[in-house]
Amino acid sequence: MKKYFTLLQKTIQQWLKNSPFEQSAVIAYYTLFSLPSLLVIIISIAGYFFGKSNVQNRIITQLGEFIGMDTAQSVERIITNVSIEDSSTLTVLISFGTLVFGATGAFFQLKKAMNVIWSVREKKSSIFMMIINRVISLGMILVVGFMLMVSLVINTVVTALGDYISQFAPDISAVGLQVVNFLLSYLFIGCLFAAIFKWLPDIKIRWRVTFIGASFTTILFLIAVYGLGFYFGQSNPASVFGGASSVILVMLWIYYSCLILFLGAEFTVQYALFKEEKIEFNRFGEPAIIQKLEELKQEQIHLKQRDRLFKKLEEGGISENDK
Repeated sequence: MKKYFTLLQKTIQQWLKNSPFEQSAVIAYYTLFSLPSLLVIIISIAGYFFGKSNVQNRIITQLGEFIGMDTAQSVERIITNVSIEDSSTLTVLISFGTLVFGATGAFFQLKKAMNVIWSVREKKSSIFMMIINRVISLGMILVVGFMLMVSLVINTVVTALGDYISQFAPDISAVGLQVVNFLLSYLFIGCLFAAIFKWLPDIKIRWRVTFIGASFTTILFLIAVYGLGFYFGQSNPASVFGGASSVILVMLWIYYSCLILFLGAEFTVQYALFKEEKIEFNRFGEPAIIQKLEELKQEQIHLKQRDRLFKKLEEGGISENDK
């Protein structure tokens, strides 16, 4: 039991060491601007199979459970403003282009934060790496869209089954639907966290480790959802912002969610070390200490140059070669 307490202690210590509050604020800022185009793309993908209105209502209902229906309806109005009537093809193309530049910023910051947690850094930047990062970002969005479609299929089947059972045992049907919906939420969120832990950082690690870390993170997240709902309902922290209160609530929710995500990611790292799991760098990453040593080397050269200039100044002049 003591070793697991030590594991949690190391997790919290490293989590605080990696500046989670600053990173969460940055990601909340980027995500806020990419949210409209992000939702339009996801609704367009899943809506192709299930109807856009059904998918949009599902997303808004889910958001309402997390951030309140008033704020969720504000998000719905944003989606409506972005989705211009029925010119869906043009809208999707524009939103897709916006998504590439908007969502990439949020995912880039999230990827950077994950690399910090794993003590790895991306190799020197290039156009190729920029394209790779955008592809990964879009890939994560497609994963969310696919998971949403699977969730809608399962939810449709469960609802139909619940309606059938309610004819014979309405009480059992109501309780059963609540349990199934909770399990579906747990599975959906857990798989999303596992995908983030697996694909965003520039490391190679087994799915088993990421699923354990994602399960831990999901439990924390679902607990926090009820806690944040109670907190927002009682204190209304965004009320002082007037008309911008809905935007502030979305940013606060993303901010707190990122704090939990980073804590879960840190737990995944510490658990992997605890179990002595094999961790490798992928071809895009390298140990952070290598770049740090290179930066220190360049700084040392710079300081030597400055020291030489100061000595020349003290001697009374600087030649052209010393500048």
